[in-house]
Order: sequence, then C-alpha cells, then structure tokens
Amino acid sequence: MNNDPVNIFFMLQLNQVVIGLSKDFNDVKQMTPYCKHIVFFVSVMLSFLVGSAQKRKSISPDVMSFKTNIQIDGNLSEWGDSLRYFFDKQDLQYEIAQDNGHIYIAMRVKDGSWQMQALHQGFNFVINAEGKKKDGATIVFPVPDRESLRALARKDEEEKNADIRRGVLGTVRGIYVKGMTDVVDGLISLENNYGIKTAVTIDSSDAVCYEAVIPFERISPSLFTSQTLAFNIKINGIIMKTVGGGRSMNRYGYGGFGNPYGYYGSQPTRREAHQEPGVWFLLPLIKK
Repeated sequence: MNNDPVNIFFMLQLNQVVIGLSKDFNDVKQMTPYCKHIVFFVSVMLSFLVGSAQKRKSISPDVMSFKTNIQIDGNLSEWGDSLRYFFDKQDLQYEIAQDNGHIYIAMRVKDGSWQMQALHQGFNFVINAEGKKKDGATIVFPVPDRESLRALARKDEEEKNADIRRGVLGTVRGIYVKGMTDVVDGLISLENNYGIKTAVTIDSSDAVCYEAVIPFERISPSLFTSQTLAFNIKINGIIMKTVGGGRSMNRYGYGGFGNPYGYYGSQPTRREAHQEPGVWFLLPLIKK
C-alpha cells in the first residue's frame, strides 16, 4: 500500500478514533471489553498501514541470469511473474540477463509520473566493458520526435489519443545510442542492422514495460567468460535544484540539459543541475 491521499486520509481517521477513545477513557482499566477490542483493532490497523506504507528498499542484482527465449517486444512474460530487482528512487523494477552473445535488459515502472518522464526522456541503460562505473555503451529509448510531439500537442482534444502515453509512443522514430562499437553516436533506426533492438509497451496492469538487447560485439570487440561488466540503469532526466529563490521545477521539467531529445518545462530563475545518476552494479559474464 502506498502513500496516496486515500490511504493517508484513512490513517488520519483511524488515528482520530484512537485519540477520541483515549480522551473518553483516561485509564485502560476503565474501558469495557468492547472498547478494549476497538482500541486493539484500531492499533493493529495503524501498525499495518504505517508498515506497509513505508518505501520499498532498493535491491540490486549479484548474479547474471542466463536466458535464451527472450523476444524484444515489450511483453515481459519471458522474465517470469515479476522483475526481481528494484531502484527505489525511481520506483523502477528491472532484470538483466544474457545468452552467449547478447545482453538483455527489462524494466517496468508503475507510477504514472515516472511513466511520463520515461516516455519523454527515455529509459537509460549503460554497459561499461572495463567494469568501471563510468560511461560505456549506452542506449536510450524511447526518444520521441520533438516535432511530432508539438504536432500532437496542437491537435484538437477529440483527435488526441485517449491515453497520452500511447500518443507519445506514436512519435518515436529511433533509438539513441552512444559509445557502441562500429556505430556512430546518435539516433539509429528502430529496424537497424546492428542487432540493437528495443521495445516499450503498456501492459494489462497499466505499467510501462521496456526491453532491449545489445550484442556483445557492440559493447566491446571481445568479451570473455567471467569478465565483470559495470551496468547502470535509470529513467533518464536532469535533477534541478533551485538556488536563491525562483520556481521549483516539476518532474516534467526535467531534460534538455545537453541532450538532443530533452523535454523542456518551466525553468527556475536560478538553478543547479546534474544528471540523474541512476543505480550502478557489477556483474560477471557467465557461459552455458
């Protein structure tokens, strides 16, 4: 259970009940058995709600999965019932896997505002072949076409897709790559000859799901069994910090800081900015 307004309201109401009962009965010994049962029930409910509302902690992988049946179509059924790892800062579930020639990544985000940032800024996946927590082979997807987004915004309400997320996905024209072997940095076609594939869909639970695959040869001319790679995953964006006044920037104002696909929002009058660092983890390659 999360900290949405309904849950918070319910918790406040329960708390008011406890306070009211406490005022009516100065000593627990004076309560009737019925009142004692009410107080006990309310206390249990409060403990449950507080415990379940606490933020889920991050879980990072310590071993690479080996999978041979992954289709890059945004359908995460091949990954099992749930993705095992979690980046708490962005409410992002993920899983990473390999076969004997490819690295696979899957991500899922359920929170609506993080979904919108992911669709406008892209899921960001980095692989450093030297096992160092720094730039390496990078893939960013989706990357909406800016002109198509503007055209979408100008449409009459009846012409727009009822689900704005699907409208944004309809503007995607390519995959942004950087640091790949034998691939020029920039946008590449969705249907390319480099073996790089990506997909984003909205599943039946209303979560935004992402999949991508990168061949070993695009990461490094030679990768070997037991070689440790460094990985970074995140929802792409810029973190803005207001300095000395000005308007704070909401999540949709992220982006546009040195990125050709940035999504611009309202700007604070004075600001400091840095890229979202994401989460790093190290995993050795395996062979089967």
